[in-house]
Amino acid sequence: MNTDNLLRKHPEAMPVCPDPKDKVQAEVALRFGLIYWMNRVETFFGKTYPVPELDLSLRGKCAGQAYLQQWKLRFNLTLMAENYQDFMLNVVPHELAHLIAFREFGHRIKPHGREWQGVMEQALGVPAKTTHQYDVSTTAKQNYLYRCGCPERIHGLTIRRHNKISQGIKYLCRTCRQELTFKEERKLEKNP
Repeated sequence: MNTDNLLRKHPEAMPVCPDPKDKVQAEVALRFGLIYWMNRVETFFGKTYPVPELDLSLRGKCAGQAYLQQWKLRFNLTLMAENYQDFMLNVVPHELAHLIAFREFGHRIKPHGREWQGVMEQALGVPAKTTHQYDVSTTAKQNYLYRCGCPERIHGLTIRRHNKISQGIKYLCRTCRQELTFKEERKLEKNP
């Protein structure tokens, strides 16, 4: 189901947010969107759940994370701002579904197993996609380029992994199993 169809099906999941880059506005929008998704899941299961703690400090490639034991959701504010509509209609219910599946079916379930898929599709009415397709070039910060034995393959590493290699740690390509060797540092263009 594409974003337009999801929006027609779940218009209340899209609170107005004039500037999703503003942390306060983004948090308010997330809370309103989360309340919509919680109402759907509470109606489906016939019970109430505590509102999860929200944390907007997630960075990198990951759009969201669910901390099951802490009943907490973390979201990537940058990816939310860049992909607001899809984020509210897919990422927010995706992470909430992890909490609900954990609460309803226990800790022995697979993260994206049939229980989670059931919460997504039956309770929330959203396709059970396991990954997003967002452009993460502005958030991933993989500025150190390495080569392996694979032809034409370049590995982008973070400064943390680059520094570990400088300290003697060896990383291997998962495909060719050869050690990664430094090629160059990617120079990111700054906006004027």
